[in-house]
Amino acid sequence: MTLDESKVIAEARAADDAARKAPGKRHARRPVWRALSVVAAIVAVGGVVAAVQLAPEGVVVASANSVLVSPVASAQDRVCPGPLTLLGLATDDPTLPATLGTTSIRLAGDEGGLEVEPVVASTPAADQQQALAPVRFTVPGLTEDGSPTAFAAAQTLELAQPSAGGFAATACRMPSAEQWLVGGSTAEGSSTQLVMVNSADQAADVRVTVSTADGVVQAPTIREIVVPASSREVVSLEGVAPDRGDLVVHVEAVSGSIISTLHQTRTSGATPSGIEIIGAQDAPSTSLAIVGVPSTSTASEAEGTLVLERGATLRVLAPGDEQTELTVDVRDAAGTALEPISLTIEGGRTTEIPLTGYPIGQYTLGIEASNPVVAAVQTTATATASDLAWYLPVPVLSDSQVVAVPNGPSPKLQLADADGVEKTATLIAEDGTETAVTIPANGTTSIDVEASREYRLEGLDRVSVQLAYAGDGQLAAIPSYAGNPLAEVITVYR
Repeated sequence: MTLDESKVIAEARAADDAARKAPGKRHARRPVWRALSVVAAIVAVGGVVAAVQLAPEGVVVASANSVLVSPVASAQDRVCPGPLTLLGLATDDPTLPATLGTTSIRLAGDEGGLEVEPVVASTPAADQQQALAPVRFTVPGLTEDGSPTAFAAAQTLELAQPSAGGFAATACRMPSAEQWLVGGSTAEGSSTQLVMVNSADQAADVRVTVSTADGVVQAPTIREIVVPASSREVVSLEGVAPDRGDLVVHVEAVSGSIISTLHQTRTSGATPSGIEIIGAQDAPSTSLAIVGVPSTSTASEAEGTLVLERGATLRVLAPGDEQTELTVDVRDAAGTALEPISLTIEGGRTTEIPLTGYPIGQYTLGIEASNPVVAAVQTTATATASDLAWYLPVPVLSDSQVVAVPNGPSPKLQLADADGVEKTATLIAEDGTETAVTIPANGTTSIDVEASREYRLEGLDRVSVQLAYAGDGQLAAIPSYAGNPLAEVITVYR
């Protein structure tokens, strides 16, 4: 180091010390003399001595360079959770899980190279139409022509048994390391099981957190759960949070990845009054859309038994300790705004909001929050029989997507605008028939589709898509997800 360079660094060090001692200038910044030491070393190595100019003190702002990256998609896995899983039905060992019914499964999209196998090796072999246990479907990440695979799977279940009756519809999802499940109840007449399926060939270490209106449930038995390879684990939430009708479950795989669902049954006296297999939703968000929620309560009905039996209820949780400002925008199918809901909720505590006072119809809820939240809506269909349904947040989709429609009563595709702009899309059936679909600004369009079929939607531009079912005592809905999430374009900053 030359004498001139030493002098410059010494002066910079003194200036930095003076700045740190000066009142009102306690900025968290890198010392100037250290930066100049690096500069001087670089100059010395290059063999050229240059004059060093000190920049004025302050904050330097520079925008990060970014690049759009299209990953090469890996194999696409979809795991269907299987039939309704309950504890206490096995006569030889009541602690063992037992299943009710056989699921109807439908696949959609690119099926070249499809592999089908039951998750639990001891269960009967599954096929593409039905299963008696959890089943995994795998397709390559790319088609033969090198384009990303578009693939979807969904299942439905219809039961009419003395112990459980109703209709359930669930998306078959990719395993992941973190899931949020909003729904279920352990209150009188209800039972809920947490079912975790590990389709991989290695064990998964899992932590489970259950929240209610009173906060996080202190239950050490669910903090460390091992889900063995190619197996499932069932946790009775009655043993974790008894007599609670306000459950939110957070599942974290410390190692490995899993699929989690809540299996709920409800009875009225000795009569079955509904089932649901509640799928997991993605990470908490400050903006959520819940599409096509049917409401059968009217403004003249008092909040009480009738609302609890037939009205819709929004359940929401803001993880963490901070209070969250919540606004719920309620719109009918035409996009007309109804009375919004605004409130402040406590962090870490489940809040339930009755959706009363709205005319009979179907509504889409836009939830905006000051902190990330998870949410879902429960409603009930009552005719000669009764069924419950949980409506989950529906992601926003663009471009081309595939939709699988398993068996069920009167299936409809519901398309909701996410931007306040009228939009158009094209629905393409298996036989190539094309139907133009217009989606009103802020509104929702419903289209009749056929059960046990697959469809493709083209020209989507930030539209939420949901498959809904409704019949006599039958009610369910399935959000549509990206057909190849591993190939979605991502932004990398450098």
